[in-house]
Amino acid sequence: MAKKKTGKKVVFKDRKTGLVIFGIFHIIIGAFCALFMLFTIVGAMALRNPGETTGAIMSVGQMILIVSLYLLLAVWFVWMGIGSILARKWARALILITSWLWLIGGLIGLIAILLFMPAISSLLAAGEEMPRETAVIVQAILTAFWAFIFIVIPGAFVLFYGGRHVKATCEQRDPQKRWVDKAPLPVIALSSLLGCAAILMPLSGFYRWTTHFFGVLLSGIPGAAIVLIYAALFAYAAWGTYKLQIKAWWCGFLATIASDVSVVITYSRVSLAEFYQKMGLPQERLEIMQRLDLFHDPRMAFLWGLVIIGFLGFMIYTKRYFKASAR
Repeated sequence: MAKKKTGKKVVFKDRKTGLVIFGIFHIIIGAFCALFMLFTIVGAMALRNPGETTGAIMSVGQMILIVSLYLLLAVWFVWMGIGSILARKWARALILITSWLWLIGGLIGLIAILLFMPAISSLLAAGEEMPRETAVIVQAILTAFWAFIFIVIPGAFVLFYGGRHVKATCEQRDPQKRWVDKAPLPVIALSSLLGCAAILMPLSGFYRWTTHFFGVLLSGIPGAAIVLIYAALFAYAAWGTYKLQIKAWWCGFLATIASDVSVVITYSRVSLAEFYQKMGLPQERLEIMQRLDLFHDPRMAFLWGLVIIGFLGFMIYTKRYFKASAR
């Protein structure tokens, strides 16, 4: 039972046990991420032929990128798990935000699997790399696995951490003012997304700084310049939106539109083979990607449009909080 400042009592069910159970589950996921990180290192070393400079599954830079990603995920899930066990408000807020993103991304990924997996299976079967019956079984297993990992698990997190009893439990057990109390949850989500964009964009350095720019592909120094400019804009937008600064919101909104327009113009003109060649991917992967040619598939355009419209719509939705802050 908790009390408001008005003296009215608010009755809620204490969800401390659930917070501990879900926190332990987060820590287990973090342990699996750490295990996958080790598998990636061992697998890349085992499949790499020391006497050859070509034909490797991934370059050293790409391996470092994947290993770093698993490491960050491991730290994140363990950190969130500890925060959930301690019933911290910041842990609930961050878990709820990331779980929603996880779920939405999983739904989009499931649509992509249903749209493109039959074509990929037919391609593998036609090339005699896999019997057609086996390809169908693999497709079914992959779809079920994806649905469990990217829909069932984050869906359970959203339902639990989004509950009012969980919110009240964290507020009662963590009464001091936290940084997540200084801005509405949708604004924190937007700030986190913009911040992730600012952090992830420079990772294109592992792929020769290959990026799009209004109809052309850039790499090397020109590509790095464009990527770092966008990263700086998104970093400022992330910091300013958390502070509820309307000019930072406009910066993020206009930078997002500019980037999306650049994507549409560039990939309507550039071939998939040219894009992956500039990234420096192995020849084996280039051949498979070239046969698929997803960039010019109308279904891929539909998915990209869905993501772009959804994000811009979410940004427009959050603008109401900045108007309220200005008043």
